[in-house]
Amino acid sequence: MNRHLTDAHLSDDQLIDRLYGMGDPAHQCAECDRRLRGLEQRRAEIAVATPVSGDFLAAQRRGIYSRLGQRPKVQLSWAPATVAALCLAIAGLLVLRTPERVPVPSAAVSQVVSRTDTTAADAQLFSDVYAMEQSSEPLAAAPIHALIEEN
Repeated sequence: MNRHLTDAHLSDDQLIDRLYGMGDPAHQCAECDRRLRGLEQRRAEIAVATPVSGDFLAAQRRGIYSRLGQRPKVQLSWAPATVAALCLAIAGLLVLRTPERVPVPSAAVSQVVSRTDTTAADAQLFSDVYAMEQSSEPLAAAPIHALIEEN
């Protein structure tokens, strides 16, 4: 295994590990040492701070100050008011909407009207209305039941 390490060259990742002190120092090769020295030189060149003139920094600062004083180009101050007005309109339509009228079967109406006793008529009316309300069958299904009963 040691022979394999000394015969093969280090990869770029392994050289970078060695550059930052994490690699295995057991590998000794002239080619790899030359590449490592090149990486160390490049790192030293990059780490040098380049001087920046005071005029450049002052111009940069003036540009920032001038942009801070400007108003934003896109103004959406009307958007929240529009959304609020739309929500109010929808809420008004929902509140003011008249409830749909449910047709009452004519047989139930004729039974209630034909009664002479008002208390019995009222009791029958309330029981019929309660039965219609508690029915899980929609009124639109009544004609279908009539067809089925005929056959």
